[in-house]
Amino acid sequence: MKKVILALTMMGALFINSSIKAQTMEKDVTIIELIQTVGQFETQTLNLTPGKYQFRVVNKNVDKDLGFVIQKEADKDADVSETAIPNSFTSAYVGKGKTEYTGIVELKKGHYVYSCPLNPTPHYKLIVE
Repeated sequence: MKKVILALTMMGALFINSSIKAQTMEKDVTIIELIQTVGQFETQTLNLTPGKYQFRVVNKNVDKDLGFVIQKEADKDADVSETAIPNSFTSAYVGKGKTEYTGIVELKKGHYVYSCPLNPTPHYKLIVE
């Protein structure tokens, strides 16, 4: 089964690739690919519509394990283990050159942030309108 995967570049442009199989068989789930390089995600801001998403996190040659999590913007300085959006952690650490997926995340209108909870990366904006 083919799914559309959105690969987001630093410039925020969307590239659609229908030849990559998604990790989920659930209908109406959009896969968002985020690439992390040393100290940062390549995509600095995400603008999405309300819906179900799964995030594909790629470790692009970072020599340590990475992760991914989404929080409400107002909670960005709180303990991430208590404020994370359900299912928004990657299923495992993302080793060098590896890819991992989050669970299926249902996002409603609002302002969120995403980051790597394992390493000091900025909190990036995720706006759902």
